[in-house]
Amino acid sequence: MVMLVTLLAAILLGNAVRGDDTDDAAALERRIVRTFASGDHDAALVLVDRYIAAWPDAPHMRYNRACGLALLGRRDEAAAALLVAVERGFRDFEVMRRDPDLASIRTHPTFTAILEARRRLDRGTADKQFDAWRRRYGDDYHYETDEEHRLHFATGLDARAHADMKQIIARQATHLSTRLFKSPPLDWCLVVVPSANHVREVFQRMLDVSDPARTPGVYLHGKRLLVTRDIGESLRHEFTHRMHWADMDRLGQRHAMWVQEGIASLYEEYVWTDDGRIRFVPNMRHNIARRQVQAGISLAWPKLFQLDTDAFFAGNARFYPQVRSIFEFLASVDLLEAWYRAYVETFDKDPGGGRAFETVFGLPVEQVEQRWKSWVLDRGAIDDRVEQGDASIGVSGTDAGDGVRIERIIGRNARRAGLRRGDVIVRVDDQPVRARGELMLAIAARDIGETIRVEIRRRDQRLVIAVRLEALRGS
Repeated sequence: MVMLVTLLAAILLGNAVRGDDTDDAAALERRIVRTFASGDHDAALVLVDRYIAAWPDAPHMRYNRACGLALLGRRDEAAAALLVAVERGFRDFEVMRRDPDLASIRTHPTFTAILEARRRLDRGTADKQFDAWRRRYGDDYHYETDEEHRLHFATGLDARAHADMKQIIARQATHLSTRLFKSPPLDWCLVVVPSANHVREVFQRMLDVSDPARTPGVYLHGKRLLVTRDIGESLRHEFTHRMHWADMDRLGQRHAMWVQEGIASLYEEYVWTDDGRIRFVPNMRHNIARRQVQAGISLAWPKLFQLDTDAFFAGNARFYPQVRSIFEFLASVDLLEAWYRAYVETFDKDPGGGRAFETVFGLPVEQVEQRWKSWVLDRGAIDDRVEQGDASIGVSGTDAGDGVRIERIIGRNARRAGLRRGDVIVRVDDQPVRARGELMLAIAARDIGETIRVEIRRRDQRLVIAVRLEALRGS
């Protein structure tokens, strides 16, 4: 069966056709898939060439062209086409290495050279991507390269927030590559935090995201591109994807979507302990998962573990809280790393992950699920809302990348304290605030009349302002 890299896969890999022609591209691609499936590879290649003529910046289709030529036994042409696909940005070398459609050229010198030179090609492609960003967006960004972690940075942050972001990534990278995934990535990645005036353009035009407000971050493994609107939960989530994908490449595995999103969601919220370990803490997803368990509507684990990618994302609002909670439960009983090792070892027989739970707990998966439910209920709910009458700073705001930009002053105490529209809240007492959700959690458990120290960024200044919390009034 032909293993075409389709438009949907290309979107996930970051190689999708952009712009208003996506529907036409999808229609032609469906014809290509049907024609390849019929076995008429010559006719399919004619359609592929038509596609490339219309949308030349489509690495996934150039890869499909190489596959078609290889299936026809045209080895030299296939090898040359594969090299063009790589030069144009196709970078999923593990797919390339395993793809049966390329079997006829596995011994071809060009194929061998591509795999041997993948690191050099990867660095060259990453440098070109980095330079292209610099040319497009100019000097308004901080540009930096981290050789140790194989990262390029392009951020619209101020110098202090940029440094904070780098420290977050460096510590998390070290933890993940020594504790969970056991090795650092071998490839390069571009990390982008767009400035406020570029967010819509970057997410809509470059990432094909229709509603940027609902998508705080994206990691495109095919392009080795991480884009985030904030340096809090979203950055930690997407960077975990970057590390996990590198491990999956190393292992030659593609883990279940609930596993990928569950691990990434787990790393959204954590604190560092005095002995240098990570302790995971609940975020807003916990209460949702708890309500699901209370109402008896959490999806049974055997069904959850068998969800395909489309089904998982179709129910993302329901499933993300549950899968984060499952991994937080594993971490709470100090079995997260053991479970991941067992999952990797049993992946070929059970890619869903149920057998890994039975291995580390020594119990049937249904009994482990009951232990998780008891843990969720016993833990209790967290205070994650600021509602009318609750303690409040007295402002409303939007995400600003490194904090929460104040859009309105709605409380007298906030106005008297000197907060202004346009100030960016970056810390409450000793707690960093990098997105609205983090500000909500920082305030939700406080009391009316309590005085807090709010650190703000006001243009190029950092100020600390004491604010007495007051009851939230209706707007």
